[in-house]
Amino acid sequence: MRKWIWILLLLFISACGTDQQTTSSDLETLTHHDEQKGLTLEATINIGKDIIIDASITNTSGETITYNDGCGIPFGIVIKKEDAHSHLINLNGEEESCFPTFTPDDLTEMESNETFEKEVTFKREVELTNNSTTTALIGVYEVSFSFGTHENGDFVSSLPIKLTSDEEPEILTREQVIEKAKQNEEVETWFNEQETKGISIETEDGILSEGMWTVAFHAIDQDKANRIIINMHAKTGEVKAVHYEELEEEVLEFLEDK
Repeated sequence: MRKWIWILLLLFISACGTDQQTTSSDLETLTHHDEQKGLTLEATINIGKDIIIDASITNTSGETITYNDGCGIPFGIVIKKEDAHSHLINLNGEEESCFPTFTPDDLTEMESNETFEKEVTFKREVELTNNSTTTALIGVYEVSFSFGTHENGDFVSSLPIKLTSDEEPEILTREQVIEKAKQNEEVETWFNEQETKGISIETEDGILSEGMWTVAFHAIDQDKANRIIINMHAKTGEVKAVHYEELEEEVLEFLEDK
């Protein structure tokens, strides 16, 4: 009888311990290494309930590198949805939104072999409005690292990560709003006009802002780009507004590079 009591007690203790611990299967760890412009990046990305990134960038050029520290050390880390202008919330603040003006007094030198380190934590949430956030959609995200130099351009490096979730999203995905947009009568008319001309239509990245999805399509007609932009409610997909643009092809290419 005592033997069975001890077995049951051990099973109970074991079960309690499991509830309180995070198993290794709940955490995915990735590493990233890149070298360019005389700089070497090393990063560890821990993907769990939050995404914790521990990164360092080292001057391996053998000489000093000048940078503008008007906003502090220009070592940035962001996580963006692969096909949309939607960024995960940075729990360390909004340091990435600083845009320094050029002042000679702000120019600082990074010595040879000097290393800057940074740890950033991101929530699995994105901004829905200025006052609210929502659970990040599942899918592929791009982790981007940057360091701005004064004379040699920006160091930029990225890698993809895939996020999954058991939670039902509060908002529609980019693919869902695109399909709903195409069902709109006004949008359907624009599509038919382009197809009648034999022009192929390209889908642009979505933008999630102010509780709205903005999706856009363009068609290159000789040296012009016919563009349609649709604003839609992020949760219902209801079309709120439709706008049209005719752009020079060079202008469109510039916008797509941003």
